[in-house]
Amino acid sequence: MKEFGTVVRIEENDCIIEIQPQSGCGHCSMNTCCSGTDSGKRELTLKRGNMKMNPGDVVEIETPARGFYTAAFLIFIFPLFLSMTAYMIVEAQTDSSKLAIAGFFGCFVISEILIGWIDRLFGRKKVFEPHIVRRLKREPEDS
Repeated sequence: MKEFGTVVRIEENDCIIEIQPQSGCGHCSMNTCCSGTDSGKRELTLKRGNMKMNPGDVVEIETPARGFYTAAFLIFIFPLFLSMTAYMIVEAQTDSSKLAIAGFFGCFVISEILIGWIDRLFGRKKVFEPHIVRRLKREPEDS
């Protein structure tokens, strides 16, 4: 996923980038989650590496697709798969729907705890982090 943002300030090896909402953001169901403020602007702190940047520069930011797919799998598919497996195993062993449903929800809670643990272990890996691809242009200054 590619986004564009404006460098707000530079701090040693990091730069704070303000990202404007895109045209599709207003219609997206996740708009309230992405936009932390009423203005819809978000701020990211990213490593700038060896790029020369100044406040006001417009940069292209990319988040690897593999990170999105991995996160989506862990958040949506993994808990459902484990819970359905638990349901089938418990029902096959006990012939009780009530116990199978309890096994489903118990395994769902356990899978959510596992996701939290996985996030602590691997959440800061580079595959999940957005990074600056290039500097595009400098925003015109108001006089």
